[in-house]
Amino acid sequence: MKNNASLLILLLNVIGRHRQDVVTAFVSPITSSSRCEYTTTTTTTSLSVNKEASSTTSSYSPSASFDTFQATEIDASNTPPNLQTILTSLKELKSGSDLRGTYAAHANSGGTIANISHLIKQVKGEGNGAALTPFASHCFGVAFARWLLQHEGDDDASNHKHGTNALTICIGRDPRIHGERLADAFARGAESVDGVTKPVRVLYTGVTTTPSMYEFCRAGKCDAAIIITASHLPEDKNGIKFFSGSGGLDKEDIDELIVLAQEEATEWYNTGIMPPSSGNAGVLCSELVNFLPYYKQTLKQAIGREVDPNPNPAKPLSNLNIVVNPGNGSGSFFSDLLRELGANVAGSLHLTPDGTFPDTIGVPNPEKKAMVEETMRACEASNADIGVMFDTDADRSGFVLPRSIDANGVCSSYEPLNKNRLIALLSVIFSSSTPGATVVTDSTTSEGLNTFLEKKLGLKHFRYLRGYANVINKAKELQGSEMAIETSGHCALRENGWIDDGTFTAVKIIALLANSKGKGSLLDLISELEEMPFDEEFRVKATDGSLETTTAVFESVSKSLKEKCNAEDQWTLDEDNLEGVRVRLSSGGFFMIRQSLHDPVISLQVESVSEEYARPVALSPLFKLFSEHASVLDLSAIEK
Repeated sequence: MKNNASLLILLLNVIGRHRQDVVTAFVSPITSSSRCEYTTTTTTTSLSVNKEASSTTSSYSPSASFDTFQATEIDASNTPPNLQTILTSLKELKSGSDLRGTYAAHANSGGTIANISHLIKQVKGEGNGAALTPFASHCFGVAFARWLLQHEGDDDASNHKHGTNALTICIGRDPRIHGERLADAFARGAESVDGVTKPVRVLYTGVTTTPSMYEFCRAGKCDAAIIITASHLPEDKNGIKFFSGSGGLDKEDIDELIVLAQEEATEWYNTGIMPPSSGNAGVLCSELVNFLPYYKQTLKQAIGREVDPNPNPAKPLSNLNIVVNPGNGSGSFFSDLLRELGANVAGSLHLTPDGTFPDTIGVPNPEKKAMVEETMRACEASNADIGVMFDTDADRSGFVLPRSIDANGVCSSYEPLNKNRLIALLSVIFSSSTPGATVVTDSTTSEGLNTFLEKKLGLKHFRYLRGYANVINKAKELQGSEMAIETSGHCALRENGWIDDGTFTAVKIIALLANSKGKGSLLDLISELEEMPFDEEFRVKATDGSLETTTAVFESVSKSLKEKCNAEDQWTLDEDNLEGVRVRLSSGGFFMIRQSLHDPVISLQVESVSEEYARPVALSPLFKLFSEHASVLDLSAIEK
């Protein structure tokens, strides 16, 4: 074994790089006294690395009014094709201020960098977009550790040392099975970085929620954190969200991480081999921790602060019957939290975290009709005061409330509390606690919500770009803002450090319910919110899956739409709109088109007095505009 190690060291020196972590992986077992390995018996389905799909090129030739840029692996730097594929893939994982891709497994040891390139091409060739591999996770682990060392001292988190002089990174994940292997690769990458003045230590806390990771940072349990999650996306997807002591990383920070990850990938390419990982055996890191109970306690304390004093302060929710539906996601702990505070949660469902999501219709999403309907049925069966739903990583929530409550406390006619309704009800809280506060929302909120917030509640409403990071950053900029919220349920509050947290949103709504018990339905508090009977979103997809094609079509349609506003008597262009094109309808309501932040999709949202009115006035003219590009669009959503 010593001779083999010597030969390997010599080889690495010849090709210009000595990787002590690689040598260790070949000559030593993966366990040691200073590192911990978390093991499970789960298995995962992986994509084959032996099949290489041929790349495809779009043949779309749009009208003369615009051109499209077709992606290519050819560049002016003479970068080898296999390396260029890997570097491009790392960049394509960017999704706003996160990373997202289709999980693709490869060998945990041995193999070559060429295998990675072939796997990336296979995933993309099958129409699954960017591949998130353990190798990519390793490179971003290195990148994040180096980025943190470069930015040390930028915020107060640099003083948190978890009882050591090390730079400490905590890793969590949602229940997706392949999250564990990505966590292992990320941990190995981060701990391979030589901090010179301090080592890099990785803590692994297992299944947890996205907002809890920021709480661990600001509580001093770690310097920085990541969570491996793809939120509500299909179970074959995964991603990485990053946190420091000052909050989530911005888009510009992700750009810096990508450059550092590409540098790391290039160094591995020059060696010709892949970094080792534990495969399905577990996570190799400095320490295994369980921080979730700490976060749970912070939420319990928040409920205690919100609920008015009562005869039983240890059980402030003893008068409530609550159905919790986390959909087998990370928010499953919330049911126990409520029970410990006295609530009856016997009617709750899908409380076991499970990355195969066996008990729900797909991955949990509080916007999903099937999840809302099953929560409503569970509420009806248990006469619940409220139903609470979370997405996979619990950074979003949605609710179900009874419309009617009789004199005996029997609830009936359950309805969803989400989208504009949720924003309105939370705003009711701030109209009392912080009169005149500013509420920042995404661009797709209704005309009726704006009227309710400003005319009925006396609040200021600032409509901004869609994307939770965009909304949060704008709220931070505006003086007097208290809440940043999207219609999707992403909600961040000033009092909670501007982190989007579905569980904290639930704390606010449940506390309001506890304080209003016996005074009718919470829906009565937003009875003056004007809601249009027809409110639908249609998604028009680029058939080649290309973001370049999507952008080109969107720009062309947007230009034509703005011009058409001058000729349509029932249309008024919203000049204050900051995203896409928004048009007010003379009968009330609006329609707007916007390009998706992450996908080759153009979203069309229509809010109208009726479908019969919307079709001739909005949908048919829009269909005609999109039909000019029918050769590259799937128009089935609006053809119906």
